[in-house]
Amino acid sequence: MNAKIFYYPLIIKEIYLDTFGHINNASYLILFEEARWDFITKNNFGLKKIQETGLGPTILEIKLAFLKELRLREKIIIETKMLSYEKKIGTLSQKMLRDGEICCEAEFVIGLFNLVERKLVLPTTDWLYAVGIEN
Repeated sequence: MNAKIFYYPLIIKEIYLDTFGHINNASYLILFEEARWDFITKNNFGLKKIQETGLGPTILEIKLAFLKELRLREKIIIETKMLSYEKKIGTLSQKMLRDGEICCEAEFVIGLFNLVERKLVLPTTDWLYAVGIEN
């Protein structure tokens, strides 16, 4: 499977910090989600499309590793890539990089969720395009 890599640059802001002066563990998930919304929206699968189709992304499982601390005003890049998509289940990798060094990495098990029927569905062509799967 060929998959596009998405890059999301950002600066660590005060709102993401904990009392130790580095990113709070919950903030990592917020930042990863921000990056995911950015690329699916840029690939025509944003909130408007979700509301129109009744289909949207859902997270089924998360594996998260904190490798190096990130601190205030550091510049990072979140790198995102689909690793696989079989039937209704996809695996997505995200990494927070500071100067090329991996500071945090996460693996998400995802699916496309039918908001009316309340169940996972097979990925549509539009959804596969949005997450960077190249045929």
